Amino acid sequence: MLTPIDYPISLDFDAENGTFEPCPQVTPRHLSDLKEMFSDQSTVAQILRENDPLIYEIRYYPFTTTKSDMALAVTRIFPGTIGNEFYMTKGHKHQREDQPEVYYCVRGEGFLLLDTLEGEFRAIPWRAGVITHIPPMWAHRVVNTGNDLLVFIGVFHLSAGHDYDIVARKGFAYRVLSRNGKPELIKQD
Repeated sequence: MLTPIDYPISLDFDAENGTFEPCPQVTPRHLSDLKEMFSDQSTVAQILRENDPLIYEIRYYPFTTTKSDMALAVTRIFPGTIGNEFYMTKGHKHQREDQPEVYYCVRGEGFLLLDTLEGEFRAIPWRAGVITHIPPMWAHRVVNTGNDLLVFIGVFHLSAGHDYDIVARKGFAYRVLSRNGKPELIKQD
């Protein structure tokens, strides 16, 4: 954790590559980190026998001051599929019930999936320039349906916390699969 600061901080952001400096933390997510998220488990096992591809990575910057906490996360999702399911983030819900988040798609195309995990679901088509407010208590996941890197920025309070386990247990209502070369939302069984 960085020492609290009480002055403005600026970062140099490279929108094309989805990187910024200074960057105190980069978290890579390989297939082995989210293998249970993909529906085609036999393909997952086959791929993991040979290698462990990088699906996405997150760059963090915590803006911690003596009076507040905010964080910036820039996520880069690589293009690809596991079986016919597009590369995606693990997805999470915030631990605190009062915490929203804002996402801004900088590059690429795909879907932002929003799910209450209790019956309400939204799939927001995403492309560069789209900004989405994610209400409190909605699980969220981003899916890259393009042939190029998908880059998005997330802004949230550090105190929101992240619950990945509930998403792993319940899953989202729909998956995004490649059908005849196009993305299609398929209801989860």
